[in-house]
Parts: sequence; C-alpha cells; structure tokens
Amino acid sequence: MLDFHLVDILINSVLAIIMLGVGLSLTVNDFKNILLYPKAMITGLSTQIIIIPIIAFVVASLSGISPEQKVGIVLVSTCASGASSNLITHLVRGNVALSISMTTINSFLTLVTLPFIVNIALNFYLHSSTEISLPYFETILQIFMVTLLPASLGVIIRHISIKFAEMMERPLKIILPAILFGVFAIKFLAAKKFGGSGITSTELFKLLPSMLILNILAMLTGYVVAKLFRLNFRNQYTIAIEVGLHNTALALLVAGTIIRSSEMEKPALVYALFTIFSALLFVFAIKGKNILK
Repeated sequence: MLDFHLVDILINSVLAIIMLGVGLSLTVNDFKNILLYPKAMITGLSTQIIIIPIIAFVVASLSGISPEQKVGIVLVSTCASGASSNLITHLVRGNVALSISMTTINSFLTLVTLPFIVNIALNFYLHSSTEISLPYFETILQIFMVTLLPASLGVIIRHISIKFAEMMERPLKIILPAILFGVFAIKFLAAKKFGGSGITSTELFKLLPSMLILNILAMLTGYVVAKLFRLNFRNQYTIAIEVGLHNTALALLVAGTIIRSSEMEKPALVYALFTIFSALLFVFAIKGKNILK
C-alpha cells in the first residue's frame, strides 16, 4: 500500500527524471539564445516572477476558499514553467529557444523567489499559525536536488554522448507524462492515508474558477506585456505560454514534502487538469485574431 511518504518520494523521483530529460535536450545554443533574446527574456521573466504572483495574491484573496488553499494558489504561481511549456511552444511553432531559456533561467531563480514569495503568503493568510512554515535552506536544497542537479546531469550526459541523449529523448517524452499522470491520479483518487490529497468533487469545483481565472489572466498578462514592449508576435505568445503554465509537480513537492499540507496541494492538482488545453486554445485564439486583422 502507498503511504504519504512513499508518494512524496515518487513525486520527487518523477520530477527529477523530468528535469533530467530537460537537461538531455539542452544544447549550447540554447544558452547562447539567452544573449540573443535579452529584451524578450527580461520581459518574460519579470512578468513571470513579479506580476503573476501579484495576480495570484489578488485571485486568492477574492476566492472563498480556505487560507491554506489560498497559499496553494500563490505557490502555483511561483513555480517555474516545466517541460510541458517547451513542448506546447514547439507544437504551436513559437520561439522554442526563448521558451527553453526562460524555463532554464527561472528554474535557477525559483530557488530564491519561491521560498520568499510563499513565506509572504504564509504570513499573510496564516499569520496566526505557528505550525506551518517554509524553511528557506531546506526548500532551496530540495528544489536544487530535484530540478537543477538532474537537469545539469542531463546537460553533462548530452555533452559526453549526443547520440545517447538523442536516443533517450523520444522514449522519455512518452514515458514521463504517463508516470506524471499516474502520480496526479494517486493524489486525486487515493485517500489521505495512502498519500492522496483528499480532494473532493465539491472542492474541485470550488477551486476550478479561481485556477482558471489565474491561468487566463497569466496568459493575457504575458501576451499584453510582451506586446507593450513591442516584441514580435511569435515571442508574444511564447511568453504567454511560459507565464501561464507552471510546474505543478514542483508545487506538489513543496506543499506535500516540505510544508506537509494536503490542502496546499489541491490548487496545483486542479491547475494541472486543464492548463495544457487552455494554453493551446489561447494561442489558437490569438493566432486567429491576428490573421483576421
């Protein structure tokens, strides 16, 4: 039988393998692209790190959910986009180099920004609670161990053997989403004593409007800010995807493993249900609008 600790280990392992897969796909040119797109990079990262968490605070504050779940909404907003944003950007013919570069840099920045912002949310929504906290060093170490370390290992493996890295990329793209789906299924369907979040259908439908609003506002903000800074259309919707999608597996790790709050996991679970589809619909919608002009 699965218990809470075993599921936590599973989430850590899956996230680490996903980041290893991301590292296997990175090339030297991907890092050079950071210098080639400085304006787009700074615009996207500033939106992702500063504006989106502010939006999350507003959405959480206006929602009629528990204080722990409000923290969970803010937590989701602080997680860097994952490999799914890179895949969707590729499918819609966005700027994949910019997408990968933003994901890579924000994975580093998350080490500092996530614990800082989430602790503000904890103090804001749970100021009377002394039992729940997010230790900075433990959080930084945990995120480093399951994101940056395996991604760096993937880069090293690719440097040693490009043939092996390319051979592993295709099966990992199929296997990892399936494993991740399994982890989310356990969190959704299993009882708390077996590692599940204990989310009910009532909670799901109560959280869904807030998470959908956060997702739509995030993508719109990314698109509008990029447009205001006169970035080209391809970069506009690439940034929209990056700031709209979040690494919900990382949110589960922080909420479940470090904070140990199943309530804070629930917004991430709901967010993961639709964001891939909403991102695709958003891009198709703005592309259609752009064609009609």
